[in-house]
Amino acid sequence: MNIIKKKRIFINSLFKWTIFLLLQQIVISKKLKAKSKPKILIIGGGFGGMSCLKYFSNFKDLVDLTLVDKSDQIQTCPFSNLVIGGLLDYSQITFNLKLDSFVKFYKNQVKKIHPHKKKVEFIDGSILEYDFLILSPGIGFKNQQINGYSLQDKTNIPHCWDGTKNIKKFKSYLNSLENKSVIIISSPDYPYRCPPAPYERASMIANFLKKRKKKFKILIFDAKNSFTKKDIFFSEWKENYGDSVEWIKRDKGGILTNYETKFVYNNQGQKIKGDFIHIIPEQKAANIIFDSNLSYSDWCKINPTTFELNDFKDIYVLGDSVDAGDMPKSAFSAESQSKVLSINLINRIMQKSYIDPVFLNTCYSFSAPNRAFSISSWYKLNKTKDSIVSLGSSESKLKASSLERQRESIEAFGWYESITKKLYI
Repeated sequence: MNIIKKKRIFINSLFKWTIFLLLQQIVISKKLKAKSKPKILIIGGGFGGMSCLKYFSNFKDLVDLTLVDKSDQIQTCPFSNLVIGGLLDYSQITFNLKLDSFVKFYKNQVKKIHPHKKKVEFIDGSILEYDFLILSPGIGFKNQQINGYSLQDKTNIPHCWDGTKNIKKFKSYLNSLENKSVIIISSPDYPYRCPPAPYERASMIANFLKKRKKKFKILIFDAKNSFTKKDIFFSEWKENYGDSVEWIKRDKGGILTNYETKFVYNNQGQKIKGDFIHIIPEQKAANIIFDSNLSYSDWCKINPTTFELNDFKDIYVLGDSVDAGDMPKSAFSAESQSKVLSINLINRIMQKSYIDPVFLNTCYSFSAPNRAFSISSWYKLNKTKDSIVSLGSSESKLKASSLERQRESIEAFGWYESITKKLYI
């Protein structure tokens, strides 16, 4: 049985399991006539937050729903590399939030969460109260990076890891590159959002420059000694770009220590000149987590059965900001987590037993037009139910045919179209 068929079987079974549980809960919820609906406040209109909203909408007679985001539009991080590579237009990764009439939408920026008062404070001084708070705030970035490099310096090439319009500025720098340019990419150590994304980005930069008939050299300095789908990326780079993409692992000088205009220095003392220096920053939970004193480590510690934040009753966190054990930080993971969170929170409200969760993640990567490959992984809780552990994974063939790569690219676009149509307009 090939990898695509295995994934489809697992996804279909997971989907049927989820629908069965949801329908069962809907029948029960219709029998309840609560005097007052519990207020569920969701912060974040990304894949995790909007997926939660979608599932809770099946229980609109049972709960009061409010979504908070600083914008009613979103630029997705998935497929943003394809904009860099020239495979998609920017307009194809930007959407408006899809909101039902019974959902309250509050367009504002959160200043601080007050967990003991069950209140959320906004930058304009306004306040919202909640019974249950769900945070899907995305990612944050560590200030302490390479010496001489600052996240606040607007003259630096933007990292484009946060779903902002800086991707347009990023492409303007690429457009200005001359022939025989040297592109330097610095990839951080795990964990960070979307493990294979730095290498897909290198591929898409290579594709962009190849289309413009420019000769180039891409040097990937990596704080790791390996990375997901490494052998497939190596094979794809060789086939599509010859020797134009080179990976330098940690033990061979992959850690950059210093940065200055047009130059970087690595941990072996070498000074390397670059015409385009792209630093992908080290990452942590979103700033609102630390501004509200909800975590004292880089990532939120949660109960993996419910995604309730440890030490904070009635606050739930999912997606990139959580320590999800073996699960990577990805849009696919966030959607999978949202199903478990939503079902078990409804179970809690209805005083029913929690389900034992299972999770799925698939990461698609593109190396060139019509060439994609993936890794799919399955997860459950460990015996003590305090961590999410992998059940195994299935990866695309190393030496796949062009037709197989094309089929996976169609599958990747199919997943993206399906989820964005479900959540956005």
